Amino acid sequence: MSTILPSIIIDQHPLHYIDKGSGPVVVFCHGLLANGHMWQAQIEALSAQYRCIAIDFWGHGQSQSIPAECNNLQDVAKHVLQLLDALAIDNIAVIGHGSGGAVAAEMVLMAPTRVHALVMLNSFVGFEPQVNCIKYQGFMANVANEQTISDELATSITELFFSKNAKELSQQNQPLTLAIAAFHQQLSHISTQQIAPLLKFANMAIFKRDTLEFVETLTLPTLVAVGLDGHLRTALESYLMHDSIDGSQLLHIEQAGHLANIEKADLFNQHVIEFLNKVNFT
Repeated sequence: MSTILPSIIIDQHPLHYIDKGSGPVVVFCHGLLANGHMWQAQIEALSAQYRCIAIDFWGHGQSQSIPAECNNLQDVAKHVLQLLDALAIDNIAVIGHGSGGAVAAEMVLMAPTRVHALVMLNSFVGFEPQVNCIKYQGFMANVANEQTISDELATSITELFFSKNAKELSQQNQPLTLAIAAFHQQLSHISTQQIAPLLKFANMAIFKRDTLEFVETLTLPTLVAVGLDGHLRTALESYLMHDSIDGSQLLHIEQAGHLANIEKADLFNQHVIEFLNKVNFT
């Protein structure tokens, strides 16, 4: 049985999070259909130097409900800031994956003096491309109809989250084999009670607002990273965000997909640590 994570209550609902390490605070925001444990390799690498807080967003992981008044990713960003208030944390760096990167960007726009560095992995803060909207909507309609994530659907989603050659690469890579199996199992074990909150969060993530024009005003150190062998995000999107955020750094990760931080953990960790070490925040 997994350990129950700490939580704070927001609008009568518990928002759970991992809290490990000490030092300057790094907040991890996962994307749709993942949870805080996707950052395990990063937390292990950073927690000796940083206090790592990885959130389970509404409908994900142990945060199995969602407040009635949570209607968009801006609300989610406010809730993360409320969590930080409850923990008496003022200064942070934020690392966001997928839709978690959009939440991270909303946090920066809301509280620019609190966020001192931003990493966005396989994220895009513009409108979600129609092809992705259709793909995700199809998945979510299936989940809504069946009130579960079937083994077949979990397999299809897992294939999209890892690199296009992950199945072949995993034959000589036991950690990758285990990571693929763990993600599939996580999807298959989503409880019936969290289906409705998950679907609500998914709708918010799929139809998020376009903040691309707003991020042009960002002045904080930013690292934009993307897996070059993924199904869901493109290098073109990373170029667009890199061009929009003045002074940002761009990291392209080969032989990696949407979960590049898992597939190429050592490489991603190295670049993140080097990036954070250049940022002066306490």
